Amino acid sequence: MELRWWWIVIVGLAALVVIVLAAFLWPLRQQPRRLRPLAWVNRLTELPEYARAYRRYRILLAAIAATTVAVLICAIVATARPVSTQATAAEINRAHPEDVMLCLQDDPASHDASVLLSYFGEQAAEFESQRLGLTALTSRVIPLTRDYPFLQDELGRYASLERLVATENPTPEDTAVLRRAQHEFGRTVNYSDYQLTVNDALAMCMKGFPGVGTPSDARRSVIYLGPAGKSESPIFSDDALTALARSSGIQVNVLTRTTLDAAGGLNAVATASGGRFISYAAAAGAGADGGKDGGKDGGDAGGKDDGAEQANQDTLDNALRTHLDGIRSHPPALTKPDGTILVEQVRDRPNLVLTIGLLIVIVFSIALAGVRR
Repeated sequence: MELRWWWIVIVGLAALVVIVLAAFLWPLRQQPRRLRPLAWVNRLTELPEYARAYRRYRILLAAIAATTVAVLICAIVATARPVSTQATAAEINRAHPEDVMLCLQDDPASHDASVLLSYFGEQAAEFESQRLGLTALTSRVIPLTRDYPFLQDELGRYASLERLVATENPTPEDTAVLRRAQHEFGRTVNYSDYQLTVNDALAMCMKGFPGVGTPSDARRSVIYLGPAGKSESPIFSDDALTALARSSGIQVNVLTRTTLDAAGGLNAVATASGGRFISYAAAAGAGADGGKDGGKDGGDAGGKDDGAEQANQDTLDNALRTHLDGIRSHPPALTKPDGTILVEQVRDRPNLVLTIGLLIVIVFSIALAGVRR
């Protein structure tokens, strides 16, 4: 549970402390009273009945003070507006589930593709209402689906292609898996006067969402992995691609080894859609430099080169997974039909605090009635 206005708690507690101190320290103005003389006061106050009555009186005063303070604290916390975001996030996920389309333009047997597919294979095990799809260079490999066991199996099979390609003596089963993957990913289409471009590949990925071109209650995002460069004579220009993303409410995220300078207008497309353009070429270059230095300084150049190369590859893999975590932690914003963007929605949750205050009052009332009897 979180509080919307923490400053109310601070101000309320400070005011409560001031009131308590004022009650104890404020000088009482003595009023002249005519008291009736009473004989043998000391003997009366030493009686057991008087001691019990006085002890009961002090306990009652302490209970009244504690109850008043507790109820005031509950009132202060309730005024500070307790809110809950976790329950609201779950409600938003049910009402506006995520649709994620993986757009893979690299060789599916490449190392980066293997990292991406392994990452989302692990993510699929934790999905609740999301749909996931996979689009290759010229085909829709996996349409959007919530069949999470199927997604884990298929993404795991595709992620293992790198290992199978590197195997020197593959088994017949491995060979069958490779042939099937080549058929699913390698459907080439030859054109007489057209060359497939990055812009058109991204447009085909966006076309994988139902009702593309119109807003949807689902939150849509495309995660593109592959080369990025200026497309020559594309069917979808940068402006057309941006308009398609905006009209469909699609967030475009780009992960590429291409540097930002050579990426053309893809960075602007990703930024305009609320997504991210991430170039990890710098990390790859740093890893390569580190491998060269390791080979120079080591006595056993071959062994150190292999170790440095593996270390650099691990660093690059961690960086790629970190970028994916960043993309997943910033899903598309919710847009209402009137154009209002709902970034975060919270609801008041005062039930617990008010219930505690009510129970305190009820228990004290029952105890007070028992004392009076």
